[in-house]
Amino acid sequence: MKLSLLGGFFALAATAFAGVSFPECPPVGNDTSGCELLITVTAVNGSGAATAFSVAASSPDLGPFDAYDDTLIGILNSSSGVLDSIILTSTVGIFGFDGDGACSAGFAPIAGCAGSTDPSGYAPVGVTFSGINGPQTSGTVNFSPGIAVAGSNWFSLEEPLTVNSFTGAPEPGSVTLLGGGLAAVLGLSRRRRRA
Repeated sequence: MKLSLLGGFFALAATAFAGVSFPECPPVGNDTSGCELLITVTAVNGSGAATAFSVAASSPDLGPFDAYDDTLIGILNSSSGVLDSIILTSTVGIFGFDGDGACSAGFAPIAGCAGSTDPSGYAPVGVTFSGINGPQTSGTVNFSPGIAVAGSNWFSLEEPLTVNSFTGAPEPGSVTLLGGGLAAVLGLSRRRRRA
């Protein structure tokens, strides 16, 4: 009995340390087992824009797919609606595309890249980028058609990114608190006007 329990413990420990890979991305360059990072969207608004998400890293760390400065990103829609877009913001130039993305000639042929309309070479078919700011630290990733509930897609971004590279994603609780606070302020201002 003790041996079987001990064997079960070691099997569980081996599973826990076996690593995490994200098959949402095809193999590209050094990232032979999938995405370096996975963005999991947990909430979308009525327009299909992500309002909350988390970011996880592969284990072991795959690093940039070009061994230098480009990161393969998977996206998983765990919200209750279709995901049409996500705004990503960073302290580094994640949208500073320099022509060597996952769908560029240097990595072709990659599954999903044939027929892509994205001129940057960083996105497969159905994925485009818009609204990129001047420093190239913020922009919108668009999906057409949108990503269905429990569906996924992928794209690449500039820089060797980590889970801490992204900023500005509101937590669902923060949005709720903000909405509740605004409702309270509006309610108080209406009471004062009536008085």
